[in-house]
Formats: sequence, C-alpha cells, structure tokens
Amino acid sequence: MPVEVVYSPEAVRDLDAIWEWIAMEHGEPRAADHVIGDLLDRVDELAECPLLASPLDAICRIKSDWRFVVAHGYLAFFRVHNDCLHVDRVLSGKSDYLRKLFGVEDGSQFYQ
Repeated sequence: MPVEVVYSPEAVRDLDAIWEWIAMEHGEPRAADHVIGDLLDRVDELAECPLLASPLDAICRIKSDWRFVVAHGYLAFFRVHNDCLHVDRVLSGKSDYLRKLFGVEDGSQFYQ
C-alpha cells in the first residue's frame, strides 16, 4: 500500500525557487515545468516503496534516516515515518547540499 507524500514548507519553497531560476533567470518556463514535474513524479513513484531510494549515509558519513532521489541534477531528501513520506528539502546536486540540509556552516565533517 502506498504511503502518503507530504512536502515541508521548505521543500515547497525549494521547488518554487528551482522553477523560478529555470523559468525566469534562463527564460525557459517549459523546461522549468518539465524539471519540476519529473521531480514530483520521482517522489510519487517512491510512495509505493520508499525504502528503494538511496540512504543519505551512502554519500556521507553522517548516519540519519534521510533518503534521497535524483532528477535533473536535483536531490529530493525525505524521511519515512508513520506511513508518510516527508520531503524535507529539494536541492541542487551542484550545491553544498549536505551543509544546507543539516543547516551548518562547515560541511567538511560530512564527506568521506
């Protein structure tokens, strides 16, 4: 049975910022719609079996219950609790996403 997908307010802001950056800064609203649509589809696919997504500790040395999925160079970070998939952030793979995810200034302790 699929779990419910819930986006945090911060994840919604991330998605809005990604759309705006692609659509407005680069003048590609159709591309922005495509990228956001693919990100949402990837997360929705996980509702059937969220534990198929990669655990965050596969790419860093911090143990956590976060998992992630990638689409178009963006990573959607989520946790699964009480039959609900909680999307916490959606960040660019080119950014220092671990530092942003954990809200710290120095992210060097995360990398292997």
